[in-house]
Formats: sequence, C-alpha cells, structure tokens
Amino acid sequence: MAGFSNDVRHALRKRVAKQVEGRGITRSQVDSAVDRVVAALPSVDGAGVAAAPRPDDLVATFSAVSAPDLASRIRQSLADGGLPVIGFGSATVGRHTVVAVRMPAAAEGALDSLAARVSASLSVVTAAAESP
Repeated sequence: MAGFSNDVRHALRKRVAKQVEGRGITRSQVDSAVDRVVAALPSVDGAGVAAAPRPDDLVATFSAVSAPDLASRIRQSLADGGLPVIGFGSATVGRHTVVAVRMPAAAEGALDSLAARVSASLSVVTAAAESP
C-alpha cells in the first residue's frame, strides 16, 4: 500500500468499519478489504505502485451489500459523467463489496448522486483533510 499515508488508510478502515457495523463483518475483514482495494489503486505514472496522494486528491469509498457488480456500475457511472479517475480498486468480503476511487477533489460534488444511482453508501477522504 505504498503511497498512502497511515492516516489515510486508518481513516478508510474506520469509515468502512462504521458502514458495515452490526453486519457480522470483523475488523480484520474490513482491514483486509481496505488493504486490497488500496493496493489495487494504480499510480498516476503507471509504475504499478500507488503514488503519494496530492493535496487535491480524494478517495471515495462506496460500499453495498449483495452488489457483486458494484465496481462495474461505478466505473460506468464515472465514465458516463466524464469524471476523472486516478485509481480504482474493489474487494468483496462475504456479501459486502467495497470500491475505492482515487480522483481529483474537484469531482467531489458529483459523488453523492453517483452513490445514489448505484445504491451504495459513500465515504470520502481528502488528502488535504488527512494532513497534520
């Protein structure tokens, strides 16, 4: 998970854990899913290692129950809306699917309606908000 600060990973883990709380998903399963999603995010330069987030980046985390096609629906909605994507990753644990999308913070205004269209919960972490 090179490239993402521990603060950003911790914030993502905490937010996903809150979204699936009471649904039988353990903390270790949440941690594993977030780790796999973040590891799947490609770098901006294509080197295969996630580049450090820029202050104008955000990571949007979508989650849904019983939605194995969530990643493809989000990818299509992003493309339809012309929203720029820096990185994209997904993971499924049991019936829960989590998708993380790294994108410029300027696209944040479109995320609530996108989440509603794909029937997913949304959590957003900005790189600037996680800086000390």
